[in-house]
Amino acid sequence: MADPVNRESESSSRPMLLALGIGAVAIGSLGLILLVMGVGLDVAIGWVAAAWERLQSAPPLVFFGAMALLTVFPVPLSPFYIVAGPLFGILPSLLWIPPAIVLNNLIAHALTTSFLRPWLEKIVSRRGHSIPELGSKAEQNLFIAMVRITPGVPYFLQSLVLGLAGVDRLRFLVISLAVHMIYVVGFVVLGQSAFEGKYAVAFAALALIVVASIAARFAHRKMSQLRDSEKTAQPDRRVPSVDSESP
Repeated sequence: MADPVNRESESSSRPMLLALGIGAVAIGSLGLILLVMGVGLDVAIGWVAAAWERLQSAPPLVFFGAMALLTVFPVPLSPFYIVAGPLFGILPSLLWIPPAIVLNNLIAHALTTSFLRPWLEKIVSRRGHSIPELGSKAEQNLFIAMVRITPGVPYFLQSLVLGLAGVDRLRFLVISLAVHMIYVVGFVVLGQSAFEGKYAVAFAALALIVVASIAARFAHRKMSQLRDSEKTAQPDRRVPSVDSESP
């Protein structure tokens, strides 16, 4: 019999491998398109420089508003964090990002608890999965934290899972923001320090991201074990039937 911890580790690494695969395919496809179009490396670099100049002239409200809206869909958040540091500075970025994340979570929660829910439920059941039923507030807190620290799962997919689980909106917003800001700080500092050539600081920020990812993996494993033990330890709440009165 396979070790359940190993099975959990394998299942948690699948989304990461899928995300890496999709990223590699996307980069390869972009390179192939540029090659077919006859675009040289110098022209591509010129396009990047022009795009960077436009980003530098964009106000923070436009940049972080676009981040909040675009990442409701399968668009990664980390590139926005890395670019935000050089564009606006570390402290302004860390002040703008939380409201953008809250807006993103509000939109995702509204979509998954309204007209998108029946369609998403069909997809979940078609894949042989079930939507968790969370009764107590403690169960909701644990489940939100578990989903947000799950390694390799894209943020938008985490939000869909939490919305389908019917977690309380306020808990969804507060816990999601608290957990995610650990990664936000690392990526913003990494982008700013790498852009300015402060490689020691960039290395420290990268180390923070790596340590947070490793800690998240172990925490997710412990939380999964805790949740499983709580399920098996729940007493039978059914009222026993009495066939005959005791003498």
